Amino acid sequence: MEIEPTVREFDLISLAASCPVLTTRDDQYDFAWLLDAAHISRRRGGRFRLVDSGTNDCVSLVWLAEAGAYIYTSDEARPDPKDVIDIQRACRKGGSVASYYIYGPLNRPLFLDEAVELGRAGADFHLSNREHRREAGELLDLARACGRGRGRLVYYHHGRLEPLLQSAAEAGAWIHWASAGAVPDQDYFLLKDILGAGRFSGAGLVIHLEEPWPAKLLGELQADGAFLRFHGPLAEADPGLAALWARAACRAPDFQADYLHGDFLP
Repeated sequence: MEIEPTVREFDLISLAASCPVLTTRDDQYDFAWLLDAAHISRRRGGRFRLVDSGTNDCVSLVWLAEAGAYIYTSDEARPDPKDVIDIQRACRKGGSVASYYIYGPLNRPLFLDEAVELGRAGADFHLSNREHRREAGELLDLARACGRGRGRLVYYHHGRLEPLLQSAAEAGAWIHWASAGAVPDQDYFLLKDILGAGRFSGAGLVIHLEEPWPAKLLGELQADGAFLRFHGPLAEADPGLAALWARAACRAPDFQADYLHGDFLP
């Protein structure tokens, strides 16, 4: 028996036709509605972002990717990176890209080798050191693989700056860094080195400001190409920071610099 569509399904199609960027999960609508929405969004020049919940099989995601959907998946939804290779190849056909967030460790048996293969296929990778320490060699392997495949590695770093960030930037990795606990007069110089390393590899640096910094140092970093994101009422307390915040609001990295959201650090 055919199920009658509801207002919710028609709203999805309407949004796909009108929104520059539309994001939904693949378990929220039947496959046929998602496929129609992906086709319509691509025809209208929009970006249809589909979050993989692990509910659908890879074949369904391949169809959606070929229709133009940007697939956002992870090692929680797809534990084996090799399963995402066909999805990424379909994204290439559809003019989109698959983004793979790695929550777990990289040193699982065969995981890094398979992730490198996926990177060479052109996928974007996102990972953080919040739960698991990331080793320089692992980041370099992923960054170089993404560079060969014309994808991107985005690394979200918590804690004090480390030399591995400069090495990763040299290999093409985009770096997000949370400034909590930073020592501005010391960290400024390593941030300059990271910016310099990334300038030649096409990488970028995003600084998430969680506590006050000297406006002069931040202004120099911003002038050198760093993207600033202010968390909390920092800009309200310092006129110098307010001016930097205003400039930061007018300049943002491209959409591949974030995994879905840009207002928090995973």
